[in-house]
Amino acid sequence: MDKVTEAKEKSPAQKEPKVKEAPKTPHLPVGIIDSHAHVMKEYFGEEQEEVIARAFEQNVVEMVNPAVTVDGMEELFDLAKRHPRIHLAAGQHPHEAKDWTPALREKLIKALDHPAVVAVGECGLDYYYNNSVREQQLHCFGEQIDLAVERDLPIVVHCRDAWDDAFELLTTRGKGKLRGVFHCFTGGPEQLPAISKLDFYVSFSGILTYSSAREIQAAAPLVAEDRILVETDCPFLAPQKVRGKRNEPSYVWFTAEKLAALRHVELQDLAPRLSANTRALFKL
Repeated sequence: MDKVTEAKEKSPAQKEPKVKEAPKTPHLPVGIIDSHAHVMKEYFGEEQEEVIARAFEQNVVEMVNPAVTVDGMEELFDLAKRHPRIHLAAGQHPHEAKDWTPALREKLIKALDHPAVVAVGECGLDYYYNNSVREQQLHCFGEQIDLAVERDLPIVVHCRDAWDDAFELLTTRGKGKLRGVFHCFTGGPEQLPAISKLDFYVSFSGILTYSSAREIQAAAPLVAEDRILVETDCPFLAPQKVRGKRNEPSYVWFTAEKLAALRHVELQDLAPRLSANTRALFKL
């Protein structure tokens, strides 16, 4: 072998590149609940069952899987039948409020009878994207609030850039009888007094872990201990440690880890509280 060939064979450039391992979730024996996940085939395809199994293996002991459209409930019913630890919410997302009709309302009423359904939602207002006009969103949201009150079910609220209208509807239509959660909280400390007045829960997603989320991080230590939840909102909003990847329920641990740090508590102490809060809200 000549020296040039030998040098090439020993060159670092010729070595197999190292595959960077994904960060391991800080899962603990105490377990945790992902209070808002979308483990649909639309997002996970043939990997759906693998993703669910991985979550359970990493002590995500239960999940709540809300609908985004009433017409999509059949797949969720099948999912809950296969996995009793996956609970459902039935509702119409504000992006799809344009499709809301009296017939769809009747279909939602029937869906709420299913034993796996623990909440109405996700529903609410989104003035950032305005995929449905505001009048449609307000009407659709208001009717779902009415159903939550009638059925004594919690409501899962999506709210983006629509705080004042959301607070007003939840107050006037809720009649003081409504319980619920602002999921994937994107507000800051200034929204917390109104949320506290409603006695609603606040759920933090992977956004909490982003360096740019200063207002959300400022709010995290201020939420009452018995009114705080965590979620993935998967497949969206993967936490910082796995940002760029498709989000999945097992990653809820990363958000809980950040939340514990912001609240200056140990994760092993916070996780049981988060699970207890989720069970209390949804009556799991």
